[in-house]
Amino acid sequence: MLSLNGVCSNSTCLCDPGWRSTDCGELDLRPATKGTGYNHTFANASTSPLSGGTAGNSSWGGQIVRDRHSPTTFHLITSQFSHGCGLSGWKPFSTIIRAESTTGPRGPYFWAQDVKAAFTHNPTVVWSAADQLYLLFHIGADDYPLPDTCKHQTIAPNNISLSTSPDLRAWTSSRQILTNATNPAPWPLSSGNEIALAVEDNIIHLAARYDASYAPTVFQPAPGAQPWTEDPFLWRDARGHWHLLVHYMVDVEERGEKGPRVGGHLYARELGGPWVFNNRTLAYNTTVAFDDGTTVELYRRERPKLFFDEGDDGRVPLFLVNGVQEAGRGKESWTLVQPIGEAAARYERGLGL
Repeated sequence: MLSLNGVCSNSTCLCDPGWRSTDCGELDLRPATKGTGYNHTFANASTSPLSGGTAGNSSWGGQIVRDRHSPTTFHLITSQFSHGCGLSGWKPFSTIIRAESTTGPRGPYFWAQDVKAAFTHNPTVVWSAADQLYLLFHIGADDYPLPDTCKHQTIAPNNISLSTSPDLRAWTSSRQILTNATNPAPWPLSSGNEIALAVEDNIIHLAARYDASYAPTVFQPAPGAQPWTEDPFLWRDARGHWHLLVHYMVDVEERGEKGPRVGGHLYARELGGPWVFNNRTLAYNTTVAFDDGTTVELYRRERPKLFFDEGDDGRVPLFLVNGVQEAGRGKESWTLVQPIGEAAARYERGLGL
């Protein structure tokens, strides 16, 4: 089936833009550029609570959104850890912030606004055309008392909440929509007001509209039917097929290590399944090539999200976003943005920047 990422005709198969390999299951990643993405881990960490600075702050993936009114401005909604804490202190120090780039979707991005205070984490943003609103899904609640030192605290259960905005700047108070759930991955259905929402374990819910109940479940894998994954990213392609990009946990399960096999891909013809996990081809791994000719083997590469070309069919993947940690860099983490296929460079040239 070419992972539902291509077409075959007269015994010749072609992958869709952004994909490669014999079964079209691997993202066509191109070299990244050093100094892009969102990386503010190099300065001395601030000893005061986060108040708009970015010195010494770690982040963990995020969603790129093009400004609807300023087409050369791009936003990154990301998890950032306050007080200069690293990834190990994500609970309870994670906050949600908005960063901006005026040099294209690959960045670099710079802090622009605090969106949600600690403890909030795992943000994903989509535009609901039916509601003319941005929908921000996240876990946590922004009223958690913080300790005096950067240390992990158990906060349970994980709950998913929703906030809305007309412009990415003014946000409503968050409203809890699911209990005992994490890793929200929404996708508005083009046929109306319905919102599909994938969560951890690739369970998929369907709400009649963004402010309705998210309890209805349209797909839940049987125990043991899928490999161990987390951090789903859900989308629907131009043919109407469904896809999930996930953090594949096979090396954690088999060897107690964070990689290198980290990028998994699932696909289905219908939202309710059956969903197929591609166990032949990795979507990506922990090796990152840079356009200066160097490569880096990352210690961790998680939280996958795609930025699509909003023109034409709006489903050509242009950039992959991940939360990453480099080996030997302690607790620091940052947000990597890597171009996909030839379309990424064409898109950037079209911006005229």
